[in-house]
Amino acid sequence: MIIRLIPANTKIPFMAIRKPVMGALFLIALCGLILPFIVSPNWGTSFQGGTSITLHFDKPVPTEQVRKEFVDDPRFESVSVQQIGDESKNQYVVRTRTSTTLNCVKLDAVKQQLNAAVAAQTQQIMTIGQWPNCDADKEDGIRGDFYVSLVPVEGKQAVETLPAATAIQDVLKAAQLEAVVSFDEGANRYLVKPTGIQNEVIDLLTSKFPEQFNRSLGLDQIDTVGADVGEKFRSDAVVSILVALLLMLLYIGLRFDARYAPAAVVSLTVTTLITFLFVNIAQIEITLETVAAFLSLVGYGINDTIVTFDRIRENVALAEPGVKTQDIVNKAINECLSRTIITSITTLVAIIPLAVHATGATQAFAIIMSFGICVATFNSMFVSCPMLLVFDDFFKNMAKRNEARKEIEEINAM
Repeated sequence: MIIRLIPANTKIPFMAIRKPVMGALFLIALCGLILPFIVSPNWGTSFQGGTSITLHFDKPVPTEQVRKEFVDDPRFESVSVQQIGDESKNQYVVRTRTSTTLNCVKLDAVKQQLNAAVAAQTQQIMTIGQWPNCDADKEDGIRGDFYVSLVPVEGKQAVETLPAATAIQDVLKAAQLEAVVSFDEGANRYLVKPTGIQNEVIDLLTSKFPEQFNRSLGLDQIDTVGADVGEKFRSDAVVSILVALLLMLLYIGLRFDARYAPAAVVSLTVTTLITFLFVNIAQIEITLETVAAFLSLVGYGINDTIVTFDRIRENVALAEPGVKTQDIVNKAINECLSRTIITSITTLVAIIPLAVHATGATQAFAIIMSFGICVATFNSMFVSCPMLLVFDDFFKNMAKRNEARKEIEEINAM
């Protein structure tokens, strides 16, 4: 005995209600496009710049206490704290907009102090030559190694022996810049390696949680991304999704014809915008992994659409003269309905457990995919196929206009 999820030969009038349903979906998608300008999405460290710190304690520590200590510390800006994994692991993710303790103002102060120290040690003969640029309007500070060179003051002759790397390191430390300095003899300059925010994090945790935090093992991971890099990641993410949609447009155009391709891309765009609206409202953190979820959703969303389009094309070829395209499309949707729903359910069965039990980026990926699959399945029936009718009418009307124009041209030529 075969148990059918969807009865055979269903005749649900999808096309009869397509206009109000499609209009509602377009309105929701428009909200997904506008809302980010009103309510900022929850951009992850990769997209807004900052530092993500994964740490654990040997003993239980309340989340609020961890948050309070980081928020109260002036060295950390815009802090959020989240406990991850099993509670017994006492593991947390701390995110802060602070990506470096060496901001542009501090860097300028360090330069002045170093310049004075070098002048004093070399009897006003040497001054700073190479030094990193830091524009406070474009970046929040220096987030990596940089070089420093010493050059003679104009009109002076260079000293035979430059200050030792340890001397430069001591001067930088006195100027509140913790760094490891080495001398590059080949380039005749100093390599400065700031210890960065890691020391600041360890200092806070060891001072505030001396019994719970292990200085050697408690810091699991620390990732820092500059604000300028985060902005580039955001633009690259948008471009990658647009490129995916463009490639889908080309593929469907070659696989079927010009009527099918734009209909499919419109449906994928609506799916992406509605899912992004959900992500924004739920304030799910947007990371590189969630961008991968959107790209996967574009690939999944085209799956049902292609199957239905293929059935439509077959039915068009077999249809009797005079049958409306709307009826052909509606029949194709009903014929593929069981397959469409079963495919979506089996995919959700594999993804939903991850959405429930996983943590972090994996959970966010699964949640986005679960919601997006439902939207894509719905859109394959109420956006892709109705838009096919819209473009079919458009091309038919365009062909009629071309024929009428040719007839007029032939008459005028006689």
